[in-house]
Amino acid sequence: MPWRILLTGNPGTEDVISTEALERLTGSKVLLEKKGFGRVIIESNIEDINFISDALYNMRSIHHGILLLSQEKISKDLDALEVIKKVVEKSGIEKFLTPFYSFAVRAERSGEGHEYTSLDIARVVGDGVINSVMKSYGRRPPVRLNSPSIIVYAEVIEDEFRFGILLTGDRSRHRRGYRIYDHPAALKPTLAYSMIRISRAKDGDVILDPMCGGGTIVIEAALTFINSKIICVDKNPAHIKGAKMNAIAARVQNRINFLVEDARRLPEVLGEASVDVVISNPPYGIRLGDPSSVRKLYKDFLPALSRILRDGGRATIITTESNYILNLIRRGEVFRLRPVHIRKVRHGDLWASIMVLEKTS
Repeated sequence: MPWRILLTGNPGTEDVISTEALERLTGSKVLLEKKGFGRVIIESNIEDINFISDALYNMRSIHHGILLLSQEKISKDLDALEVIKKVVEKSGIEKFLTPFYSFAVRAERSGEGHEYTSLDIARVVGDGVINSVMKSYGRRPPVRLNSPSIIVYAEVIEDEFRFGILLTGDRSRHRRGYRIYDHPAALKPTLAYSMIRISRAKDGDVILDPMCGGGTIVIEAALTFINSKIICVDKNPAHIKGAKMNAIAARVQNRINFLVEDARRLPEVLGEASVDVVISNPPYGIRLGDPSSVRKLYKDFLPALSRILRDGGRATIITTESNYILNLIRRGEVFRLRPVHIRKVRHGDLWASIMVLEKTS
């Protein structure tokens, strides 16, 4: 019997999640990509669930991997809670949880108009789990909120209920252990990794983050590629110091070149046409400050970006000013850069755009 796996991640990166999952779990197939919600369901015929769990744990684009036991369309009114409990009772959870294992429930709810909260969902899911185990074994499993043996996961997204077992642990996989220095506008590492995949960077490319902050993008690049020259630039010495600390924690410090410099001067520092791929979260790209300052930054930086890219090279940036950048290109104020890809992604409570700009010959 094939396993169904629910993968969660950054909304807007569902295709990246699917691609990485199929690479790591050979022979699997994608059943669902819930666009804009960061949800992917795959089906795998690999029998060893421990192998699947290890593969999911090593994925770099996901937040959680869940063994999916049940899913059901439900309403948004209070009657849905009784439906949820019955779905859990029929899910087969007793095959994985006995009275000799402790468990906890983690629940999420997304969407508008629900008459119940995530706490309500967790409560009825817990009741359903206990009823199922009691029916099979005559004893109830102990509930332990901290460090349980098994974590069951439940979510309601709009009118869909999904239930399963967390395979990747309680801690979201976007919380990398190397984040010693926390830049105030840092990207989630899962989103940084997704940008690397979207950029189509390949091993051996010269990869640059010209406004690297805490170094998340370059560290993810160093963990992805073995033979690439990776350059981390920021004009703030404190950020470069913090990026080095993070790189040391990730054990990739020897594979990254760190440079304190203004991104607008990089053609003079690195040389013309010296970089294959630029990937960056420019200042205010996620958390907007003064819009006039943001736009001046782009207007000054984009010509320098065009100069350092090789012909056919690509720049992938995350920004809330995509329309302004497109207008600069249309007005001819930025030469030899053309947009080849734009998508909306969610980071925290803000929607932004990932833009891929290609240098024309």
